[in-house]
Amino acid sequence: MLWRIFYNTIFIPLLYVLYRIYALFNAKARDGINGRKGLFDKIESQIPFGLTDDRKKLPVIWFHCASVGEFEQARPIINAIKNKYRIAVTFFSPSGYNWASKYPHADLICYLPFDTPRNAKKMFDLINPVMLIFVKFDVWANFVRTAKERKIPILLVDATLHKESKRLSPLIRSFMKSIHKDIDLHCAISDADAERLRLLCEDIEKIKVTGDTRFDQVIARRNSVGKKLEGLLPKFDVPVIIAGSTYTEDEEVVISAYKKVLTNWGKAQLIVVPHEPEPERLKEVANRLSEDDLTYLFLADFEKGSPFTGQVIIIDRVGFLAELYMLGDIAFVGGSFHGSVHNVMEPAIMGKPVLFGPTIQNSLEAFMLMEHKAGIMVRNSEEMAKEIIRLLNDRELMLKAGQTAQAMIEENAGATEKIIKHISNF
Repeated sequence: MLWRIFYNTIFIPLLYVLYRIYALFNAKARDGINGRKGLFDKIESQIPFGLTDDRKKLPVIWFHCASVGEFEQARPIINAIKNKYRIAVTFFSPSGYNWASKYPHADLICYLPFDTPRNAKKMFDLINPVMLIFVKFDVWANFVRTAKERKIPILLVDATLHKESKRLSPLIRSFMKSIHKDIDLHCAISDADAERLRLLCEDIEKIKVTGDTRFDQVIARRNSVGKKLEGLLPKFDVPVIIAGSTYTEDEEVVISAYKKVLTNWGKAQLIVVPHEPEPERLKEVANRLSEDDLTYLFLADFEKGSPFTGQVIIIDRVGFLAELYMLGDIAFVGGSFHGSVHNVMEPAIMGKPVLFGPTIQNSLEAFMLMEHKAGIMVRNSEEMAKEIIRLLNDRELMLKAGQTAQAMIEENAGATEKIIKHISNF
């Protein structure tokens, strides 16, 4: 009771005020504020929501995803159940909302309002779900409580809890336990995560290890990858290095390493795919290349017919990364010199050896790839250049590492099917 009073009278109001202040300086946060204006009226105007008239009669399963990554984990589940249920998807982050806004298998896509008792009750009145599914770890106390009061089953899928998570600190753990005791089933991605989740939920029957649906999702993406770049990019006659989802810190290391490869090994093609290819970031990457006397072309330049003579290629829009990983010979995954590595499974399923920096604490798959000798951690540009040259000098080693990476992803598929079975039990 004391936790609930503190949460609703101090924490959530303070979070809201801080978010509003942050929005004064951050465009994404402003999008989040603006996107929530008139939210209930927008939803109400769509009721009964449904992609077709026939679907408006189906029961609703409500998925909540913090952002893009969680939505990608939800997609295999949604694709498997979409014919039996209407699908509502809510997001906290503008990135997730914008990314999913044109997703064809969701009947309702909207922001999650701030977690107050009134907002939670209003959302449940409007959506009227038969089940609430949180993805990964973004659970909200009042939404959990409202679902419990209405006897609506609550699942946490692809559940993960890092050993250094603040949720496990003594003070916060007490509050989190009050939330997790009301979640009917935690579908953990691994045995280790299940063990840590037991610190928040003492009922072991409410915790099952089902695996990570991202393995299923990256396989599905590989199987459906397009050929949007075919005929646009040239056919390369040198090895291709893809640096995907990069931040400034990643690019510092990658570009320096690439210069060393050119000097100590020979010609290779570098393609840089910034995490968010906004104009300012693209200019930053271009300036960094110019500082090292490296010429470059943007993807848009190929559309204009600019001649290609081996310049570094900067991808200036989203939607091409999977196809680029398929095209490349060696992949580096960004975020790993910035704070947390991005999805290492994407190049792995394409059969490529995967390099990443030292900040991989958020990625079990990166550790798995290292254990299988298909993933390589590098701590600086010298190590990156050395590992790239080692792979380029031994094509058999490079191919074997890629094949091992691909096999590891395929061997760990199947989480979606297990989760669907649990959903059907409610």
